[in-house]
Amino acid sequence: MSKSKGKQGVRGAQGGAKAPEGPTLGGRIQMAREMRGLSPAQLARRAGVMAKTLSNWESDRSEPRANKLQMLAGVLNVPPMWLLGGAASRLSPEFDVDLDETADLASKVERLIKLHERMSTLLFEVQSEITRLQSEFEDQPI
Repeated sequence: MSKSKGKQGVRGAQGGAKAPEGPTLGGRIQMAREMRGLSPAQLARRAGVMAKTLSNWESDRSEPRANKLQMLAGVLNVPPMWLLGGAASRLSPEFDVDLDETADLASKVERLIKLHERMSTLLFEVQSEITRLQSEFEDQPI
């Protein structure tokens, strides 16, 4: 825990409560990870660290070394200074949105909705036909 010497201002008197001035380094790592839709295990694997190490970083029990901080920033697509809480720390990280990819996904969702509606109609028709055939079968004399 020697890496966390300079963290007196991060933890409050409650033992782990975050100070009111804003998210800590660990909080920003977690926020960026969640905004990227990554699980802790996924981020740990991509950053080349153990899941426990990432957990310690996100909970402010330890801090990443410079090379790992740079790796995290790259994987999370945020500026390293944003993670560190530099001048831009009050700003949200910028997340690039690929409009072509987004439009393609929206198109696929629309196609899935139409396929779902068509499948529902077909299932209803098949169920109705089965019910009709069962009724005809039951009405026949033995």
